Amino acid sequence: MNDQIRQWLRAQNEALVARTVYRAPNLLPDQEDIAEFIDLLAETVGSTRDTQLSAIQFWALTGIGYDAPAAYDWLTILRVLKQEIGQGLSRDFHPADALRFWQELDDVHTRALIEASQIASDMDRTNVLEHMDGLRREIERFEQSKSNFIAVSAHELRTPLTILEGYANMLRIETTPSDRLRIFIDGLENGIQRMKIIINDLIDISLIDLQSIDLNYQQIDVERIVLLVSDSLNKYFSQRQVELIIMPFEGEQQTYGDPEKLAKAFAKVFTNALKYTPDGGQVTVTGECTQLPEAAGDVAGYVVVKVADTGIGIDVENLGAIFGRFATTSDVTLHSSSKTNFKGGGPGLGLPIVKGIMEAHGGRIWAESSGCDEEACPGSTFYLELPLWVKKPEPLD
Repeated sequence: MNDQIRQWLRAQNEALVARTVYRAPNLLPDQEDIAEFIDLLAETVGSTRDTQLSAIQFWALTGIGYDAPAAYDWLTILRVLKQEIGQGLSRDFHPADALRFWQELDDVHTRALIEASQIASDMDRTNVLEHMDGLRREIERFEQSKSNFIAVSAHELRTPLTILEGYANMLRIETTPSDRLRIFIDGLENGIQRMKIIINDLIDISLIDLQSIDLNYQQIDVERIVLLVSDSLNKYFSQRQVELIIMPFEGEQQTYGDPEKLAKAFAKVFTNALKYTPDGGQVTVTGECTQLPEAAGDVAGYVVVKVADTGIGIDVENLGAIFGRFATTSDVTLHSSSKTNFKGGGPGLGLPIVKGIMEAHGGRIWAESSGCDEEACPGSTFYLELPLWVKKPEPLD
C-alpha cells in the first residue's frame, strides 16, 4: 500500500505543485520547495512515528529556518496542498483505498503543519519580546528623566519659597495683630506652608525613586504612633463630621522603625480616607499582629494596620494604579486643592509616598474595595503591614 502512495505522489508531483501555486501565488516558498516537500511525503509515508518526526523537524529546520514570514507562507501552502492531495486521491482511487492512503499521509502532513506553526509563533514571540524590551528601556529612560526633573524642580523651588517666607515674617513683625494687613499676611503664610508640603512631597518621591530614603530606626509602638497621628488630624475630621475611630490594637506591636516617616505614612492614608468619605461618614482604624512560629531571620511576625472607610470606594481595576505617582481616579475638572474637602484633589503623591515608606521598612501597603459608587458608598480598606523586627535593622547602603 505504501508503495502505491509513493508512486502516486511522485507521478503527481508536478501537477500538485502547479495546482498549489495557482491557488496560493506569490508566496516565499517556490515550486522547487513544494516539490521537495512532496518528495519528503513520499519518502516518509509508512515509516515509524519517530522517523517521520525526525524527517519533518529536519525539513522545518533547513527549509524554513527562523523566518516567520516563510513559516506563515508554508502554513498556507500546506493547507492548500493537503486539499489538493485529498481531491487527487478521491479521483484516482477507490474510496476505501483513498481513505487509507489519506490517513497515512495525514500523519506526516499534520506534523509539518505543527512544526511550521511552532516556528511562526516562536518568531512572533521573539519579535514581541524584543519590542517589549525596547519599550521597557524607553520607559526606564523616561522615568529616570521624570525623576530627575522632579528632584531638580523641588530643590529649585525651595529657594524662592524661603525668600517669600522670610519677607512674610518681616511683614508680620512690622504689623500689629489688629492691623488689617495681617489678614493678607496670614493668607500668604498659609499658601507658603501649602507649597512647602508639596515641595517636601516632591523631594520624598524623588528619594523613593532613587531608593535613598534615610530611616532613623528606633524602637516604636505602632499603636502609639497611630494615636498621635489621629490626634493631629481630629480637627479636620471634626470639620467634615467624619468620625475617626481608633480601636485598641491586638497583640504586641513593639518593633523598630522611623517614627517620623511612619507618622507621615499613616497621616496620608487617614487623610486619603477622609477625602473620599462623605460628610457624616466613618473611618475605622484597627491593628492586629501575626506572630511567626519561628522567627524568620530577624522578623518575629507582622503588624497590620487596617484603615476602613465608608467612602465612595475604588474601582477594582484602579486598586493597583492608585499607588502610582501623580495617579488620580477622580475627574480632574472637579479638582479642589483642599486636602480634606470631600473628593479634594492633590498632585497624586500621597499614596506613592506611603508605599515607598512602607517598602523601605520592609513592609507593604495594599487596598481592597468592591468598586466605586458615590450613591451606595461601598467604602475601601487600606492595609499597612510592617515587620516585627527582633533587633534594630541595619541601614541599607
